[in-house]
Amino acid sequence: MPAFIYKAADKDGIIYEGIIQRETEASVVEYIRQKGLCPIKIASKKKPVFFNLKRKEAGLIIQQLSSLISAGITIDKGLDILVRVTENKQRKEILLQIKEDIQKGNSLSTAMSAYPHLFSNLEIVMIKIGETSGTLNLALERIHELFKKQEALISRIISMLIYPFLMIGVGGLVIITVFVLVIPRFVSIFQQMGEALPVPTQILLWISQTMSGYWWLFACLLVGGIIGYKLALKTKTGAAMSDWCVLAIPWIGFLVKLLCAARFCRSMSTLLDGGIPIVDAVRIAKDSITNSIILKRIMIVQSKIKEGSGIAIPLREARVFPELMIQMVACGEEMGNLKQMLTNIADTYDITLQNQIFRIVSFLEPAMILIMGIIVALIVSAILLPIFGMSQLPI
Repeated sequence: MPAFIYKAADKDGIIYEGIIQRETEASVVEYIRQKGLCPIKIASKKKPVFFNLKRKEAGLIIQQLSSLISAGITIDKGLDILVRVTENKQRKEILLQIKEDIQKGNSLSTAMSAYPHLFSNLEIVMIKIGETSGTLNLALERIHELFKKQEALISRIISMLIYPFLMIGVGGLVIITVFVLVIPRFVSIFQQMGEALPVPTQILLWISQTMSGYWWLFACLLVGGIIGYKLALKTKTGAAMSDWCVLAIPWIGFLVKLLCAARFCRSMSTLLDGGIPIVDAVRIAKDSITNSIILKRIMIVQSKIKEGSGIAIPLREARVFPELMIQMVACGEEMGNLKQMLTNIADTYDITLQNQIFRIVSFLEPAMILIMGIIVALIVSAILLPIFGMSQLPI
């Protein structure tokens, strides 16, 4: 049955929007009038376009719903308000569909679970617990806090990495320009000398001629490599190899482990705070880990906890998280304050991660300047060597 998006107004001029399934547009008009509304606009619902939305849109929806429900507004009314004030067409369509599902009798968690690309399993479970216990506003607040801290950490990391990557990109572009456009201009000068060129100059000219004559081959290899890498990531073997290589890289692997540890601990803390048993908390929190190698180790931890083991010993046997985290988890288990200890671990690793990235960036900036300087010096030396040799010839 086709679906229609409608906009209607009541006698007081209040605008209502929604999605309804009917055979024809005329039946939609009849339905709207039966509700005492005046139809303003009716359009056939197109193919969903919400797959282009980013995760930050989910955080915005949760934040807005949390504020409205905390103010005493019902879910139906809150969604209706959000639909009216939302200008983003994709987000509005999702809100309309969630509203339609709730009007059919489904819960908010069930309606949101239809969009796993936006709302994670952790968020759905937390909302479901809030609905069952009558503390939906608190559940939404916890989710928003978790989302906000994770997004803030990622944003700070990206901000710190922008400058060194920009330097690498600009530096590479300058070097390519020199080899492709500048050095070929010296070829005719060197040919007029009629003397054998020094080895560094010959190497420089060979590189320049190769890049100038076969640039299309390098471009094809670059594009093909990127496409092949993305296709490989869609396979289990390719994704596992990529994740293993990332963990094996010095510094980078350590940072990935820190990031996964921070996310895992914060998710666990949020779930335990919501009353989730530790076995289920591990099962849900593992979805916050994106590295498949670490994820497999956490699945082993989950199975051992099911068998009756505590969490600290299986985490130590997994050998993917720092020893400090294991020690703090063990202390939290013994003292009965595991939830607070996990929060402390997440906060500690957030700060440690930022400090480590700041140190790497501080090292990269002078290193890139030094490397660029050496490359430029080698190019200039290779160009000047024949000229100096010519000046020393007897007149």
